[in-house]
Amino acid sequence: MKIGDKVRTLRGNEEGTVVRFLDKNLVEVEIEDGFGIPVLRNELVVVGEEEKNYFDRTEQQERVPAQSMAQETPTKSSRQGIYLAHVAINDQKLSLHLVNATDFELPFSVGEEEKGNYKGINAGLLSPQSTAKLKDVQVADFDQWPTLVIQLIFHRTGYFTLREPLQRQIKFKANTFFKSKTTAPVLQKPAFVYRVDEQMGKPLDPEKLKEGMFAKPEQASEPSILRLERPPRKVDLHIERLTKNYDDMSNPEMLELQLQTFDEKLDQAIATGMDEITFIHGVGSGVLRDAIHKRLSKLKNINYFQDTMRDNFGYGATLVRIK
Repeated sequence: MKIGDKVRTLRGNEEGTVVRFLDKNLVEVEIEDGFGIPVLRNELVVVGEEEKNYFDRTEQQERVPAQSMAQETPTKSSRQGIYLAHVAINDQKLSLHLVNATDFELPFSVGEEEKGNYKGINAGLLSPQSTAKLKDVQVADFDQWPTLVIQLIFHRTGYFTLREPLQRQIKFKANTFFKSKTTAPVLQKPAFVYRVDEQMGKPLDPEKLKEGMFAKPEQASEPSILRLERPPRKVDLHIERLTKNYDDMSNPEMLELQLQTFDEKLDQAIATGMDEITFIHGVGSGVLRDAIHKRLSKLKNINYFQDTMRDNFGYGATLVRIK
């Protein structure tokens, strides 16, 4: 079992992608809705490539009528656009390329942002129908890949419609990344492909451009002072504790308010240096508890969390230990 493998739980219907190993017995699996859940290794089975290919092919045939497939499926080499392509060097390492499958010249800058720090990794001019190698990455470090920052300018010699510069910040998710394998445009190699320009740089409005050039700069407002308050060590998330108007709220609205309160109090606990905090959510249907546990499983500054306060709440509370 390795990062990127598609897996299924032995005792349930959940399927997902392995995104990291929490310890020798525990694996984090990203399920289809984008949440990461911790699962014991011996509770998982890897979905075989033959099985995956069979069901993927069957689903595709069900979605697209056989007589129209040849007409509606474009050839891979004819795709237009700007892409990132991760090409396999071996089963452990990928080579990242920026692909220009357009007729524009693209002055570009690519960097990485991590914890508020920016690092440039490559820049230059990408000719039409060409590629630039950016860097090599390790598959085992997937969950630690920083956010990619891509900046592009569209240029063509002669007259053309002026387009807005394009800037994208991209953080890959295992659940979608490892499903994106196809033939990369221009490179014509198997790769994990991500399209950068969903909308090919919008044409600029000359009047708006002129207004922007001559507009008076806005006066800077006084910086606001953020006051952090240490929350109580036990936070009750029962809806009647959070609002008096819960009778007029739908179930999704109540859940949203409860999760907003959870996020706010957890952020305050982390920022003020607390080592633990307990959230009382009740037993009920388990929807609020499950949503809280899913959020906690994705946070790196949490040491661990567990059901607690059985005597008082019948395991209707969660203790969070903060790193």
